[in-house]
Amino acid sequence: MKVLFYDADGTVLTKNKICESTYEAFRLLQANGILTVLSTGRSLPSIKSTPLEDLGLTNCITAAGGCVIINNQIVSHEYLTEEQRDEITDYFDQYHVPYNVECNDGLYTRVGEKQRQLRRMPITLEEAGSLAEVERNIDRRHHFLNQLKEVESFKGMHVNKIHWYEDKRMYDDGIITLSVEDIQKHFSSRYNVNPLSFNGNRGGGEINDKAITKKKGVDMIIKHFHIDPSDAYAIGDGYNDLQMLENVHHAIAMGNAPEDVKKVCSYVTKAIDEDGFYKAMKHYHLI
Repeated sequence: MKVLFYDADGTVLTKNKICESTYEAFRLLQANGILTVLSTGRSLPSIKSTPLEDLGLTNCITAAGGCVIINNQIVSHEYLTEEQRDEITDYFDQYHVPYNVECNDGLYTRVGEKQRQLRRMPITLEEAGSLAEVERNIDRRHHFLNQLKEVESFKGMHVNKIHWYEDKRMYDDGIITLSVEDIQKHFSSRYNVNPLSFNGNRGGGEINDKAITKKKGVDMIIKHFHIDPSDAYAIGDGYNDLQMLENVHHAIAMGNAPEDVKKVCSYVTKAIDEDGFYKAMKHYHLI
């Protein structure tokens, strides 16, 4: 059996949509008996009610390796300790950095933060720039408001990771108080600090325990299904994909991936908006 580990955002999903060529690739992969495994930084609540469900989620790695699901059962769940969680959130609170904490049962933020986070989804034509973007942001707001919960305290929560935003619209006076580089300098000796981008623009990043990576989930899946390592493929576009890509026999970077990701891969396909996923599957004769 061959297995394909695939990232979500920037690999198969863009602007919360999956293109038809990617759907077709998945139909062919599954018809050819390829085991497809989502391997994403998203936690479970951010996957549900999205097009990712259409691809089949029987086996998946979520929360950047923090949660592993095999045959629809959670077989591994690792998360930040209370001390780790508080160290990160206290630092962000000190500098008024907008962030969410991601758990298997939901996404959470401090009381009063929802309104500030809505600023990144403008619904006036002047701010959004196009009617299509206004319509997309209305949908995003609806999903976001249903998904994100405000709480007084994160005490007792099993936090997979913490996602912060670097979007000047969300900061008072439009001044970003901490850059990705600032946060990396402060935390990278103790945590995985991965910058993220949205629609080509740098948008913040995510922090999780340094011992938790997508590689751990990949190893569990390969062992469970008795897959020969030479039959393992992975495709991604982000920094949190690096350890996954570095540890499979066939590593594929999307054309929209940063150079640091491309250079560890054996093949670079086209960008997501150029049918890159489909073309990569054809290149390796998986479809």
